[in-house]
Amino acid sequence: MTAVIASARRQRRRPGAAADDTDGRSVSELVQANLESLTPSERRVARALLAMYPIAGLESLTQLASAAEVTAPTVLRFVRKLGYDGYPAFQRALRLEVQARMESPLSLYGSKMPTGPSEDVLLESLRAFRRALDKTFRSVSTAEFRAVVGLLADERRHAVFTGGRFSQLLGHYLYAQLRMLRANCSLVGDGFDPRIDTLIDVGRNDVVSVFDYRRYQDDTVVYARRAAARGATVVVFTDPWLSPAAEVADHVLVAHPDAPSPFDSLLGGFALTDAVLAGVVAKLGARGRARVQELEAARMAGEDGTVASGGAVPARGRGRNRGRRS
Repeated sequence: MTAVIASARRQRRRPGAAADDTDGRSVSELVQANLESLTPSERRVARALLAMYPIAGLESLTQLASAAEVTAPTVLRFVRKLGYDGYPAFQRALRLEVQARMESPLSLYGSKMPTGPSEDVLLESLRAFRRALDKTFRSVSTAEFRAVVGLLADERRHAVFTGGRFSQLLGHYLYAQLRMLRANCSLVGDGFDPRIDTLIDVGRNDVVSVFDYRRYQDDTVVYARRAAARGATVVVFTDPWLSPAAEVADHVLVAHPDAPSPFDSLLGGFALTDAVLAGVVAKLGARGRARVQELEAARMAGEDGTVASGGAVPARGRGRNRGRRS
């Protein structure tokens, strides 16, 4: 993966000029980073590209212009604002992304196999994880982040979380933390049956957070599409190459999977999830704290009023337990 990104960076450089400012970012990340500087016509190109990413960008210049309902020169201005010399360089970057999208642990063994003594592996792990965190947080759009935090902090909305075989860990983690701060949260297990069973209740009041990283899981993508079709607001947590679920997403948050081995790391995803959690904590303020306090008190006191792990029995508990044998 690192070799693919490095190759993309070399191809994006202008002859005889210093390296551009793409800094290893994917095309979709560059679009998000430059969105506010685009003209209305250029934003139409951005929307057309992201709606069918990356396929729309692999079509001819005139086809992308037609899909966005703009002129060909507008598309050229758009790709140059992203940092590319022209449309061919833009498409080369996208083709490399398609290749990276299809990578698997097996195909990455050639370029990502750890070698050397344990000390070298430990140092390379530190470097890889630093890259993942740095690239993840530099790629996040402040506007997108703020919007996602606002949705998940809105206690009137039903928050639903789901993911794939490995990414479900992230969904479960965010769900477990948020339900301490607010009510009306649900976790949907991965797999066909639990998702079909819950889709019938999904509607316009739902915020569905979908976690999907390469190699993308078909049933996770289908769930996102069906939730969007039922009117839910869909948030997709994915990687720089974008899960197909991003096509129907209202908001997308990207985490980089840099790792010291052929297996993509979820460190960036967990860090971004923790950042979202911190945002919700700040947004809820005293309301969130009051709920956590109430929850902690409930955990301290058993269902029958006894203390679960030491400390004094609450007055009501003592009253209920009078006359009972221990």
